[in-house]
Amino acid sequence: MQLVVQVWSPMSQLQRSPEPGVWYIFDRSKRIAIIRLIEVRGRRLLRSETFDQNPAQRQLIGYFPEDAMRLAVECTWSEYVRLTGPSASNRI
Repeated sequence: MQLVVQVWSPMSQLQRSPEPGVWYIFDRSKRIAIIRLIEVRGRRLLRSETFDQNPAQRQLIGYFPEDAMRLAVECTWSEYVRLTGPSASNRI
């Protein structure tokens, strides 16, 4: 019998959307945040915000350089844990 070890990280919770330039972050099956590639004054940035079905209820988490997806995801996850408490996603 071979034991398979799964390594959990906030990046493992990231899922690309069918919509170009959009990613979702999940806690198990619950969508918790959206990261979008946007352009501000000619500069491409990643914009992270909390998820809510109603876009008016979403809260900005932050802006990150286009090539800093890992930083955006880790900061987004940290903010989620800060607001909601420890997640069960990384536990069996």
